[in-house]
Amino acid sequence: MSSIQKVALFGKGFLGSAVLEHLVNAGFTVTVFTRSRDSLQGIPAGVNVAEVDYSSVESLEIALRGHDAVVSTLAPLAIPFQKPAIDASILAGVRRFIPADFGALTVDPRAHELPNHGRVLDIQQYLREKASCGELEYTLFAVGPFLDNVLSKPFALNYESHTAVIYDDGNHPFSTTSVDTIGKAVAAALKNASATRNRVLRIHDAVLTQQKLLALARKYAAPGVVWMESRVDAEVELASAIERVTTGDLSPPALLAVIRAAVLGGKYKAEYKDVDNEFLGLGFLSDSELEKKFSNP
Repeated sequence: MSSIQKVALFGKGFLGSAVLEHLVNAGFTVTVFTRSRDSLQGIPAGVNVAEVDYSSVESLEIALRGHDAVVSTLAPLAIPFQKPAIDASILAGVRRFIPADFGALTVDPRAHELPNHGRVLDIQQYLREKASCGELEYTLFAVGPFLDNVLSKPFALNYESHTAVIYDDGNHPFSTTSVDTIGKAVAAALKNASATRNRVLRIHDAVLTQQKLLALARKYAAPGVVWMESRVDAEVELASAIERVTTGDLSPPALLAVIRAAVLGGKYKAEYKDVDNEFLGLGFLSDSELEKKFSNP
C-alpha cells in the first residue's frame, strides 16, 4: 500500500493550526482549504492554499485532485459540510478522510443519546458506509476535552471567578489532550496509514478529575484569592442540560452544559482505559509537568 504524502487540511483555527504545524514537520505536502484566503494568517512556507465552496462537491473535487488524505478541523456548525466533502474526496481519488470528530464521547455507544452528537454521528455512519464499499478509508480520534481549554476555560473549573461547580464528589476521571498532542497524533496516524485504516484511535495527555485540578488551583492561587466550591448531583445536572437542548435551546452555553455534565459526571466512558499513545509515539503528561502549568501559567 502506497504512503500518504499530500494532505488537504480543512480549517486553520485553534486545532487546525496545531495539526498544520505537525503535518508540515512530518514532511507532508499540505494544502489548507478555506472559504476565503483573506481570512488566513500564518501560513508556513511551502504550504498551499485552496479557496473552495464547502457546499459544492464540484468545487471540492477539483481542489482535492491529487491529494491522498483529508484532515477536517471544521467548526461544529460546519460539520454537515463534510458529507459533500466525502463525496468529493471519493470522486477525486482521495484515500483517507479524518473527520472533525476530535471529541470526548462520540465513540462511546452509550453517549450516542446525547443531543450534541447527532451531526457527528451522521458523518461517522456515512464514512463507515463508504469504507464498507471500499470507496474511502477513515480514521477517528477520541481525545477528550482539549487540555488547553480545561486549564484555562470555565469547563472543569472557572478560573476567572475562582469557583468550582463540582459534579458529585469531583472524582470522576476524564481523559484530556492538548491540541499540540492531537496534531502529533494526526501526523503519526497518516505516517502509519495501513495500521490506522478504518480505526478509532484513543489518546490522552493525562487523566484528570475536578478535585485534582481544584487542589492545584488552590495551591498556586495568587495571594488573597479564595476558591469557592459548590456541589451538584451529576445525574440531575445531565438530565436538566439534555432537556434544555432537546426543548430548543441550541445556544453554545446550553450545548456546553451537556458536554460538561457528560464528561465530568461519570456516566460515560470519559476516561480511556486503553490508549494508542505508544503506538503513535506519544508520551504522557506527568504530575510534575501538570503542576508546572499552574505554577507557571
